[in-house]
Amino acid sequence: MVGLIGISHQTALLEIREQLVITKEEVTGLYEYLNQKCDVDGIMALSTCNRTELYYETDCSKVEDMDEYVKSVTDAYIAYFKKNETIKKYLYSHVGLNCARHLFRVATGLDSLILGEYQIVSQLKEAFSWVDNTAMVGPELTRMVHKAFEAGKLVRTKTALNKGAVSVSSAAVELASNKLNGFPNVKALTVGAGETGTIVALNLSKKGCVNNWITNRTLGKAEQLADRVQGVAFPFESHIEQLLAVDVVTYATGSSRTLLTKEVLADVMQKRDNKPLLVLDLCSPRNVDADAGKLEGVTVYDLDHMEEVVKANFEKRKGKLQEAEEIIEEVLAEFDDWLNVRRMSSAISAITSTFKDVNSLEARNYKKVKDDVEASQKINEYGEHLSAKLTRMLIKQMKMVTNEGRDSEKVKILEEFFNFNS
Repeated sequence: MVGLIGISHQTALLEIREQLVITKEEVTGLYEYLNQKCDVDGIMALSTCNRTELYYETDCSKVEDMDEYVKSVTDAYIAYFKKNETIKKYLYSHVGLNCARHLFRVATGLDSLILGEYQIVSQLKEAFSWVDNTAMVGPELTRMVHKAFEAGKLVRTKTALNKGAVSVSSAAVELASNKLNGFPNVKALTVGAGETGTIVALNLSKKGCVNNWITNRTLGKAEQLADRVQGVAFPFESHIEQLLAVDVVTYATGSSRTLLTKEVLADVMQKRDNKPLLVLDLCSPRNVDADAGKLEGVTVYDLDHMEEVVKANFEKRKGKLQEAEEIIEEVLAEFDDWLNVRRMSSAISAITSTFKDVNSLEARNYKKVKDDVEASQKINEYGEHLSAKLTRMLIKQMKMVTNEGRDSEKVKILEEFFNFNS
């Protein structure tokens, strides 16, 4: 069984969301803790600027009360990060097909802050790469994630949902353009040359920003991005100094600490005679002090300030939602079929194994009575053929009786019935 516990832009503000961010370095420890406390067989942590979702897998045959089990996973998750119980009111949870449906909506951009956002796919791939090919992920979780990628691809290729769709990064540039009346003669600094920073810099360039400055902890990455946008790269250590000259700065790093404090920015603003400065913080946790926007001349926009762009985006794309939802339900049905067949796997294995054992035993008994190697071999081959035929007939009947594995009670009875060796 698969399940999830999550927090997103739909349930909590950024100051709450950033408390539950899960980093790559924390995944192994979290898995070991949940495995010990809740007998979880696998996890995947999807942590982006707008959501943190913990997906998990467990053997549902061990779960007596599903509600109590979900509560125990939630409690353990909160306890691991030493968070107050009050944060529970911002969390949501799903299990089974509802969990898969939610992930498919996330992967297709239907649950994003920006409807149709495509950046989430690479974020999901990165999240899965943290656990792929390790003991931290099980078969059901793996299958669900791959079906999510499939749903995302189908929605993007078969619908126009992402036509002109923007990521949060490009939405931020659009917001800046509105506030600055375009980018003629505007000097822009992007802090961070990862995926988010790259999208910001490229969109600034597309919108006519010719003074495109880039900084990054690894100067080489900043230089590569600067070359792409015909901009200028600076060492990360000098980025505070560059604030003296720019009109807009975008923070798009993976840092979990504050990079621009109110005190430092106050000093910068004094030196620039309080000339207006637009600050875009696209990070979670935030890289800019929450009180920085109180300074004279400073306007700060973080992830919670994208509403005006989000609303405009939604109005343009909401007509394409139905088609995308239908694709999601089709892929979900395929995942459900796979789960149902998987539920019968132990009964199918028991049948196959039993017939094979009986055939081998009878062939050996015949050989003891009739010391005829050739005849014994033919009998064994015929027995294998007969076993395979009977197995196929039984499996066909099993699928019909259990409604393709959907009737869990009948599947359980069949498992007990065919478990001859117990």
